[in-house]
Amino acid sequence: FQLMDGTLKQQRKKYSNSNVIMQETSQYHVQHLSTFIMDKSESIATVDDAIKKLKLLDSKDKIWTQEMLLQVTDKSIKLLDSETKEELEIFPLATVHHCQTLLNQTRYPSILLLVCQDSEQHKPDIHFFYCDEVEAEMVHADIDSALGDNTCGKKMRPQTLKMNQEKMKHHRESIIPASEPRSPGPGVKGRVAATDMKGQILNCALDDIEIFVARLHKVAEAFAQLNQRNRSKKNKKRGPAEGMLTLRAKPPSEGEFIDCLQKLKLSFNLLAKLKKHIQNPSAAELVHFLFGPLELILQSCGSPELPRVVISPHLSRDAVDFLRGHLTPKEMTIFELLGDCWTRPRADWPKDQCAPLYVPKFRNGWEPPVELFRSSPWETESAGAPKKGTSCVYFLAGHVFFFRSFSTSPASRKYAKIRYHFVARNANELSVLQDEVLEVLEDDKQWWKLRNRSGQAGYVPYNILDVVKLEDPHAFIDPPYSPGAPYSPSYRGQSPSSSLGHSQQMDKVNDELLMLITGNKIQQPARNFKVVRQSAVPLTFDSNLAEVTNWLNAKGFSKPTVERLGILTGAQLFSLNKDNLKAVCGDEGSRVYSQITVQKSQLEKSRGDSELQEILIKQQEKIAST
Repeated sequence: FQLMDGTLKQQRKKYSNSNVIMQETSQYHVQHLSTFIMDKSESIATVDDAIKKLKLLDSKDKIWTQEMLLQVTDKSIKLLDSETKEELEIFPLATVHHCQTLLNQTRYPSILLLVCQDSEQHKPDIHFFYCDEVEAEMVHADIDSALGDNTCGKKMRPQTLKMNQEKMKHHRESIIPASEPRSPGPGVKGRVAATDMKGQILNCALDDIEIFVARLHKVAEAFAQLNQRNRSKKNKKRGPAEGMLTLRAKPPSEGEFIDCLQKLKLSFNLLAKLKKHIQNPSAAELVHFLFGPLELILQSCGSPELPRVVISPHLSRDAVDFLRGHLTPKEMTIFELLGDCWTRPRADWPKDQCAPLYVPKFRNGWEPPVELFRSSPWETESAGAPKKGTSCVYFLAGHVFFFRSFSTSPASRKYAKIRYHFVARNANELSVLQDEVLEVLEDDKQWWKLRNRSGQAGYVPYNILDVVKLEDPHAFIDPPYSPGAPYSPSYRGQSPSSSLGHSQQMDKVNDELLMLITGNKIQQPARNFKVVRQSAVPLTFDSNLAEVTNWLNAKGFSKPTVERLGILTGAQLFSLNKDNLKAVCGDEGSRVYSQITVQKSQLEKSRGDSELQEILIKQQEKIAST
């Protein structure tokens, strides 16, 4: 009872902080559902059309909420980030043309609708908000009274605010704020009958995975809407609704990606453990279901680099055998790409490299007994003897990362501070920010190879950096990753499929690529390659799955290789090294790598020629103008 009482106090405190009325400013906690442009070409000519579209999206589980604060004053309506209180949008009352409520017509029972259009907008926006902690009628009455006072000069709003204040006080004392309604989503069919504690843990893990996947969908949708609006804009000034969309487009942090990946591994362990007790759906069917989220995460990251370093929790031998016995060829390709941290059971890890005990934290707050995890096979299977000097393991903030050991001590390493921003233009280069400090890996050319705090490595022009000495080298090296921060600075303003993973591809520069950069001067042993007539089918970093498949077919690769690699984008394919490709494609992997290397070299040459041509054209235009 004490725990429940404490929970109620916390909820009431949160409710009090989010929903307040002070003098002529009122604030309500809401969740943004969607924004539509009133456009006949999109079949939205009226408010009723917009409502129909919202209902359609709701029926298809295509609505993803974003919490925020809605403020009403005597001059405007503002939307704020619920965490930072940063202003996202401001709608002067003169730009608010319509306000109404939508009750009990979707899974969100209390919806507020606003139609806004400023003088620079050709078409109005229709915004939908779920009022999850106060009634939509209260917010509607507040806005209506503010609009009336602003238009007619009346003073009706003070009375409205007084009534709303009384309702909020009563609500705060008597009712626990309702949580966001759970979307049934695709995961409902995958829930298991929780006959014991392990079944409950599995259900909680599946719930959290589903919520994370919904967030990835929300990010992708918001990026698409932002891009659409940017294409139609004539200037760079932030337009209406873009503040909300920018917040919705904010990708999950690296720590959140890792948390979901850990719960996927935990789910595989539990499914192997419970496989004889799960029916309708079976454990094998749930494995296929979980590879959907896993593939989406890989696409969002742009490469398998982040999943590859998630060692905790280990998979049990039973889990690895179970997966290998039930995965489809496509799923097996994904599984192999994830590397040892996934394909190698705990029993095969040297004892000194095993991860510490993994205890998940679930969004619903439930904490299963720790002993249940401590005694599980993925935590207890015997490990082999330690290997000397092959690798090291970092344990940080509950997350574990596996890296090759360093041959030098931190004190003997070299560091560089960046003078100017630099944006990588290809997979060999590394995007860096002004004043960022990075470790120097190579410094014998005009392009220096650097490694940043996230462990990503790539080339940067030497004339934009200064060599520096760090007072405390450990401040840079530990931790190699920061789970609380976004995975890459290049997240900002780019699409999840490209920006989330583009900077991660920078770590692909290895010995073979260095040989390419130096002009392939080292003589390679003769090999019996199958001679295939060159095709005009292009492959670039922007190639989609179909274009990658066409390129592989045009190069004459075998059907199994095409099927296994045809699930990747161009950027993902370019990110793989020879060992990755041989693990997935067998002996043919070497030829795939050779073709990819040639293609990458051609892209570099083409880019250089294009830049030169552009410079010449600009120079000619300059001469002509004079």
